[in-house]
Parts: sequence; C-alpha cells; structure tokens
Amino acid sequence: MTITMVIGYPKDSNFNAEYYLQKHLPAVTPAWKPYGMGAWRAMAPTDPSTSPYAMLVEIEWPDTESFYRAQAETSPEDSQKYMDDMKNFTDKGPVIWLMESKASGT
Repeated sequence: MTITMVIGYPKDSNFNAEYYLQKHLPAVTPAWKPYGMGAWRAMAPTDPSTSPYAMLVEIEWPDTESFYRAQAETSPEDSQKYMDDMKNFTDKGPVIWLMESKASGT
C-alpha cells in the first residue's frame, strides 16, 4: 500500500526555498531511490499568512517497510551530511509524518 511521507517546514523557520529545491532535494533523492522512493512534490502556500508552513514536501513510498529501510540503511555519513545541510536552508527542523492512501479521484 502506497504511503506518503509529508515534510512540513514551519513558516517561521527562515526557510530558503531556492536552496532546498536546487541543492538539498537533488542531493537526497539518489540516496533514497534504491529503496523505493517514488514521486515527490514540493509545495509553497499561495498565501503564506494562512499556512503554518513555508513548504510542504510529499514523497511517495511503496510501503512503510521501504521507507523505514531507507532510513535504516542510509549510511551514517550520508545521514549526517543531509542533517548538516539543513543549516543552509532552515533554522528549525521540519515536522515529518506518514500518510496512508485511502482513496483518490480525478
């Protein structure tokens, strides 16, 4: 069952969207693709005053096992590199949660 990892960066986090989209996401993607990371989508609010987030990112995974395997098997050096990179685009950690698809439509 497909799951979606949702990453929310708080709007009061001094978030640098340009760096995140052009540097951080492209660096993390190759590390997680072998574990089943699927499509991703980064979204910014059209009206920042109405959202608690500066950016929401959705990353699809085939199942929770794939997601947790990617977390567990990403090398400690790579994990640390990605964590250290956060200082380049935010001064607050994100809120992360997993969602399970229940229905969809067009």
